[in-house]
Amino acid sequence: MHHSIQSRRDIVDGLHQRSRIATADFYRLIGRPAPVVTYRMIVKPAGRDFFHVVDNRTGKVMGFRRDHNEACVLARRLEGSQS
Repeated sequence: MHHSIQSRRDIVDGLHQRSRIATADFYRLIGRPAPVVTYRMIVKPAGRDFFHVVDNRTGKVMGFRRDHNEACVLARRLEGSQS
């Protein structure tokens, strides 16, 4: 990946984190519960040493991996690309 693209992605990720922190602070100040963050991609076991990455909105299998950690990495990557 080109370094300028990676730096832009890093900046956007930082802005998303700051936005989440500011939203949580706002809800804390007004005394209301913060909205629950739901994840779009979910990792589900699909057999022995096999995991599906499922889109929570559609129920569609978006990918699969044989290792749970690799499935979580795939879910994070798909979550970022779907936002």
